[in-house]
Amino acid sequence: MSYTIAGKKILNEYIALGTLGTYAAIATMSTGGSKEAKPASGASPVAASNDPPINASSSDEEAFIKQFLAEAEGKDSERLV
Repeated sequence: MSYTIAGKKILNEYIALGTLGTYAAIATMSTGGSKEAKPASGASPVAASNDPPINASSSDEEAFIKQFLAEAEGKDSERLV
């Protein structure tokens, strides 16, 4: 079966595909929304200030933890090169 639209014969299959395509396009556009730019992973200058606080019982323990973290980060950067 077919329909005559604007003087042309159009099959049911094309009408159905056009309808489904239109609904899909409308759904895609309506759920798009605005996208916020994400900072590049590892390159954020704010990342260093977001470190969790060091809860050390003494200043020696805090110094040891900071030194250990600095050495561990140094080893990670050497592996990446």
